[in-house]
Amino acid sequence: MADATMPPDIPAPLKPGAVIGIIAPAGQIRDLEGFQAGVQILSEMGFEARFPRELWAGQGYLADSDVNRAEELNRMWADPQISALLCLRGGYGCLRMAARIDLTQVRQQPKFLIGFSDITVLHSHLLQQAGLVSLHGPTLSTLAASDKDSLQRFHQCLTGNWRVPLQIKGVEILRGGAEIRGRLMGGNLSTLLSLLATPFEPDYGGRILFLEDVGEPLYRIDRMLTQLWLTGRLQKPAGILLGDFSLTRGMETNEKIGHHQAIWERVLQLTAASGIPVWGGFPFGHGVANLTLPHGAEAIMDSGNGKLFFL
Repeated sequence: MADATMPPDIPAPLKPGAVIGIIAPAGQIRDLEGFQAGVQILSEMGFEARFPRELWAGQGYLADSDVNRAEELNRMWADPQISALLCLRGGYGCLRMAARIDLTQVRQQPKFLIGFSDITVLHSHLLQQAGLVSLHGPTLSTLAASDKDSLQRFHQCLTGNWRVPLQIKGVEILRGGAEIRGRLMGGNLSTLLSLLATPFEPDYGGRILFLEDVGEPLYRIDRMLTQLWLTGRLQKPAGILLGDFSLTRGMETNEKIGHHQAIWERVLQLTAASGIPVWGGFPFGHGVANLTLPHGAEAIMDSGNGKLFFL
């Protein structure tokens, strides 16, 4: 396990012409047009996408067997021509193959791993065991559906400019307070719940925890947040960023506002004793606005100015 007191291991930025390996550690390919559009976007950004000639042979909800999905990640990580690994999509499957990742290789050759949703498992595992900073951002299959700001931020982070501060219009400072500092950690709420009491569970202590989810009714979000609190995890972060929790992409505005406000209120109730800063409506998650965040990097929540800084 990585020493939490040690500085994070930050991969080198990508240069023009860099090769990005496309891996499928979770779900099977579903949207061939989205796949092709994502490859085109990477090309327009000046990168080369490398992926299996026959794509992925799995059936059902997994892209391939646990062994093959892990071997694909390990093989691409070991390839000196590949500068970063971008996940095809989320879904489910990372929990089944994470233990097969060659952590010695990860420590020896730091590279950016990029994705969100089920990829939360890998972000947590690589931070805990190797101290690696990874990128919580779009997958290949969601690149074409991402808005302009998300694509710009994605490119910024790949090319080493992830320290550009984020001050987002519309973010609600639900509870302010003193400027706080901590490593950025989190991702998909339901996926984080699946990591409780496993070897891949992250350390919540002193972190800036960011959470998002999609398609979950209010009572399920409440249940998951309450479970985090009852297990003592929600008392540990230094601050919390709440992202998109929409039930559907086409959710009506008034319904969406009410849904999110109820979630914000529940988080404030559960963290009342700690009094930590909580922000709502930060644009990351399953929507078209999915700003890439450097998972594991040191950050500062400046509630006075509503600004997130990276160190």
